Amino acid sequence: MVTFLFILIVTSGIQILGYALVDVFLLTGFIFLLAMQNKSLKIKINWVFIFCIFMLIQVLRGMYVLADLRMIYWIVFFITLYFSHQYIVNSYKKSKIDLDFAKKVFNFSLAYFVIYGLLPIFIEDPDNFQGIYWVGSSAAFIIIIPLLASHYVIFERSGYSLANLKIPSLLIYLIVTVLHYSRTGMYLLFLYMLFLFIKTTAFSFKKIIFVIPVILISFLVLDTTRQIYYTNSESTGATEIAQVTGVLNEGMEAEEIAGDINRFLMVISVYEKFTSSPVEFLLGSGWYTSRYALKPFEASTFKSFGLNAEHLSNDKPMQITSFAAILSDTGLIGMLFIIYFFLKSTTQIIYTKSKGVLIFLGLLYINWLFFLVGNSFVSIISFLLIFPDGIIVNLARLNQRGQKP
Repeated sequence: MVTFLFILIVTSGIQILGYALVDVFLLTGFIFLLAMQNKSLKIKINWVFIFCIFMLIQVLRGMYVLADLRMIYWIVFFITLYFSHQYIVNSYKKSKIDLDFAKKVFNFSLAYFVIYGLLPIFIEDPDNFQGIYWVGSSAAFIIIIPLLASHYVIFERSGYSLANLKIPSLLIYLIVTVLHYSRTGMYLLFLYMLFLFIKTTAFSFKKIIFVIPVILISFLVLDTTRQIYYTNSESTGATEIAQVTGVLNEGMEAEEIAGDINRFLMVISVYEKFTSSPVEFLLGSGWYTSRYALKPFEASTFKSFGLNAEHLSNDKPMQITSFAAILSDTGLIGMLFIIYFFLKSTTQIIYTKSKGVLIFLGLLYINWLFFLVGNSFVSIISFLLIFPDGIIVNLARLNQRGQKP
């Protein structure tokens, strides 16, 4: 389990020339070694299996549309995805999903962010590095979901012991959000900390006295990191105050709002493509094809808003989000699979009667936020977070009422 979780989490961000290959190939090797040791994972017909078969068909469609044999990689991806899920399911049945599992998930998630945080320190322009050798920041911070889910399990199982709050670890993560200027990653941490503050300090004056300095230290670390890393905080928008002031006084620069506008326009473009024909509506255009197939619709959307679409006129593939990848590539059927997985996982989390059911449900549905801002479906873990009997569900099971610390 240690090797599996290390590969699944720590290597999920590594890319080779823009492709997230490392976690897939290493997990494939890991599962192959299990089979060689007579620990083969049996195929079980369930909805995850049917989804993976459906995606294999979509990969073949994509390979035909793109006329690209490199799509064979995605065949390996979805086969590995299925057996990775089976490995987690079997581990739960064999009672290997325990508190130690949560600690490993937390430690490997933290290690992932430590490595990610070192990139802008040792690399002159980490923005150029991302998307080539490491996943882009919009998708990279999806690992906050297993980080916070496992943290809550550890903290709650300790009886909300302040010694297990792991303040230094959370501050390290906070520094990483500043270094990569991830508003999403930063705000999710503060919302989580606010939840813990309300839950743990209720009717406890001693804990309030302890937690307030922690909050002040967090803001101090946040501001200090910004001042050290951003040489000109106003021009880089390193503080929310600077951003608001810039909007009121001078207006926002195109670069600052381009990302959010592009994501909004992509949703419109996906809808236009989705409703363009019965085949597109039901099945999409085939896996991984939207990077090219969506471009005409994106160009049309840009022009309808009076925006320049010149960047879409070249032969380079466009960047898409997870939402676009599912709805545009696999159509309504693919989206229904994803919705089913969320509903089934929701049912399983509620059924656990976990003490932190709201936290786990919240972290489950926060995946949708990452689906809209980046393409997280390039890594195995992004699927395992939402699958029934997946990572979030199993962490929730560790917090079932009656569980012993």
